[in-house]
Amino acid sequence: MESDTLAKRLRECIGDETVSAFARKVGLPEATIRSYLDGKKPVYDKLARIADAAGVSLDWLATGRGQKARKPAPEQDFSAVPYARRLEKIGLLLADMPDQEAAAFLDDVFARARSAAEAAELRRALADLRAEVERLKKSA
Repeated sequence: MESDTLAKRLRECIGDETVSAFARKVGLPEATIRSYLDGKKPVYDKLARIADAAGVSLDWLATGRGQKARKPAPEQDFSAVPYARRLEKIGLLLADMPDQEAAAFLDDVFARARSAAEAAELRRALADLRAEVERLKKSA
């Protein structure tokens, strides 16, 4: 049935916006959103981005089941978290940025964090390799 398709739910999420404007809000190419409207199935991470941008639950968008509206996140006190005040300030800065600029900023931050994590992982692997070489030298 047409009302049960992802394309129909996606169209509902887009509402009165243009596909182009919605795609910018989601951070995906317009052609990608159009392909989903034509029946192509998105991968999980892209579907999650669409649900987040549209303010709907992922379950509803993906399956049509459950509540359409996303449940609000519970209020939490992050004051004890290191850098909490800085993160709050970053949030306020992002709120004042145009969507596209904020998305680019966050993409850069996440890319740097991912690079740092990968570098730390490589350093650990190198240390493990050196330790193994030393162990082999001693056993030889």
